[in-house]
Amino acid sequence: MMVLIAVENNVAQHLHANTRLADEQRLMRTDAWSIRVTGDFMIVMNNLLSLPVIVRHPQQFSDPRAFTATFKRELIRLLEVLPVPRVKIRMIRDAQLKQVEFVRPVVPALQQRLQIFQNLLTRPDIVQWDDDPSNPAISLALMKNLKLQDVKTNEVQTATELFENYVINNFAVPAHPTLNEHNRRYLYHSESLNDVMNESEVSEEIIRDYRSSLEQVGKSDQIIDRDTDYATDYLSYLAEGGKTILDDISTIYYYVYDYGKRNSERLTTSKYRGMGTAFREFGRFLKRQDLFADADFDQFSQALNQAIDNATPAKEGYRLERMLHSAESELARRRSSLKHAHRYRKLEYQIKVELADYQPSMWRRLQFSGETRLDDLCYFIMASFGATGSHLYNLQLNKKNYQLPYLDGGENITLHWLGEAHQGDQLILEYDFGDSWQFNILIEKTTPIRRYRLSPTEPKVLDGNGKGIVDDIGGTAGLELAAQDDQTINSGLNVNQLQKQWSALTAEITKQYQ
Repeated sequence: MMVLIAVENNVAQHLHANTRLADEQRLMRTDAWSIRVTGDFMIVMNNLLSLPVIVRHPQQFSDPRAFTATFKRELIRLLEVLPVPRVKIRMIRDAQLKQVEFVRPVVPALQQRLQIFQNLLTRPDIVQWDDDPSNPAISLALMKNLKLQDVKTNEVQTATELFENYVINNFAVPAHPTLNEHNRRYLYHSESLNDVMNESEVSEEIIRDYRSSLEQVGKSDQIIDRDTDYATDYLSYLAEGGKTILDDISTIYYYVYDYGKRNSERLTTSKYRGMGTAFREFGRFLKRQDLFADADFDQFSQALNQAIDNATPAKEGYRLERMLHSAESELARRRSSLKHAHRYRKLEYQIKVELADYQPSMWRRLQFSGETRLDDLCYFIMASFGATGSHLYNLQLNKKNYQLPYLDGGENITLHWLGEAHQGDQLILEYDFGDSWQFNILIEKTTPIRRYRLSPTEPKVLDGNGKGIVDDIGGTAGLELAAQDDQTINSGLNVNQLQKQWSALTAEITKQYQ
């Protein structure tokens, strides 16, 4: 699918872009864009959805490839701050970032909308320039202040609402897409097509089985009532949109994110915490019933956690509250675990980490203390490759899976250390179960530290190659395509620069999982 970008003559000449005449009807599609340059800003507007992508300093682009690479990067940055589940960003990116063709003209209706954005950009009360806003922040400010009327319903919507509706209605992440309909549980009483159950009967049976499973694991009556009430309300929410639990895993994001507005209720952090616990339990039940595969549950949890994180008021305060609430149990756990970690302090590990299925080779050689906790090891590796830490991950060592404690697919990763591995062992870190980044980790050597140290040595970057990955770009295949536009992706690694930034980058990633 070809993405069209309509440009004015002066912009086409500046970019040295060859343009072709385009039918106006082709320009009014979701994969068609228009460009307006104003001062140090370039507004790249989606023609049908009025989604403005801000690109700064257009004078730095002297050819179409440089502009296209920057435009792709800024679009993904904007998608990450919009109310869009991350599991859908890849789908939207694939729909919008195909091969680009530059065309003309920019039709009058689009010229008028671009002019509105230009006027908003120059008004002092729209963008908070004193706060040094990022490009996505400027785009959000423009979207919130552009109101459009639906020609069919006469409803007035902001550009933000228009785009959110487009994402909800046009992109679905189905559960178990490879399973035959007749094998999906709860859809049929038997193998006969004459025994098809209707939607309400399916929901009722799911809730009955869910309540029974909660009773079997010994949940209290209060918890059972809370969890089944949430599940029942969620199934009703799906039915109102014409969906089932299998149609779009990421719908849980919109259910939670808009819960307060939908019910005219101001939710507390405690309410969000209870909602998260309830739906994670519901997701586990769906996995036990074979309605969700492991990957489905991971995507469901990811969308749920993202919604709670985005919707929670005073997010930092919520994290502090949660941290203080569990401080006593955490302290007791750490006192117990430190007894085990202490014996690994006298070991130093040199490891080589290589991004799998990518050419040319992208790798890092790193040094750690043996008492490095496995989750911290993962965060240091993510940071060294430029990951954002916005997705779930799994670490495999000696055929065992190590995961965060709220996932139930393996060992609790926070209770294990690098010192448990031996020279020659190979570990596998999988990051983002959608894009499936895989990092192969080899324990090259372990060195005993003869002199006792009160504190472990700081992790070190010894060597490496390649700039790193880009989240939500489509895995290694997407990264290889991006490298064709951005030659720095495969460039050599600046070891000293990474070492200076490494701890701060790792700390930011660690916050994502706390």
